Amino acid sequence: MLSAVNHETLEALFRRACRLDIEALKPGNVGLHGDGHRMQVADFIASADAAAAPLCRPGATVGERIEDAMRATWAAVGCNTNLGIVLGCAPIAHTALQRKPDETLRHSLQRTLTALDVTDASHAYAAIRLAHPAGIGERSEHDVAEAPSITLKQAMDIAAHRDSIAALYANGHALVFDHLLPRFIAARRSWCSEAWAATTVFMFCLALIPDTHIARKHGAETARSIREKGVQMYDRLEQCGDPVMMQDALLAWDEELKNHGINPGTSADLTVVTAFLAGVIEETCAQREKKF
Repeated sequence: MLSAVNHETLEALFRRACRLDIEALKPGNVGLHGDGHRMQVADFIASADAAAAPLCRPGATVGERIEDAMRATWAAVGCNTNLGIVLGCAPIAHTALQRKPDETLRHSLQRTLTALDVTDASHAYAAIRLAHPAGIGERSEHDVAEAPSITLKQAMDIAAHRDSIAALYANGHALVFDHLLPRFIAARRSWCSEAWAATTVFMFCLALIPDTHIARKHGAETARSIREKGVQMYDRLEQCGDPVMMQDALLAWDEELKNHGINPGTSADLTVVTAFLAGVIEETCAQREKKF
């Protein structure tokens, strides 16, 4: 039987996933390859360190994890560096800590999501108001500026068509389990590099669906245009025997996107969620092996 992951290990896994976010070359995003969008690498490192403990705190609800992690982030850096990451990772952290021994992680995660209530929504709304991301919550119904009357799961179901992080809640993180995680594991095995594996996941996200952060901030047409370029770049990356061969092309696209103020933030968030889930799954498997 698999047992729950302890909170200290979980915090380390979260920080590692966030570290990959800046180690990976992700065009348009802040990373070791370059700052951008009035944010620096140091902001993302500080955000991960600040958010890790409240996100992984034993006994907290999913909603408390979200709000407390965002408040800690805001206190550390004073800007929104990780709302999507926190929203995507909070149910995974909760599941890792609370999972029953006879459950698979995926089944337990679905149970976590189904159990989300109005109080979870209240905490999440507070986190979103604090982060104030572009275009989120500006709706005639169930606006985050108002007290919620529906559960967090219901709120995410409503937003799923316009936000890929909300869609994770609606679909049991199916995108990550079925598509992103296999690519992360395969790329890491092929290239012996977690950073390039993260780049692969990011580029796959850009190619698969229009980035919803871009769509909210710049419009659907720009998001579709970036996706078309993402398809081309992902295909080139997949055909490389060594991903370093794509480095110059990716850096050139990075400069182009940043010059136009375009940040594929949702694709980056999904990359971190994928790396975090991979770490949690591997930790539970390692615990199982120790028992036999």
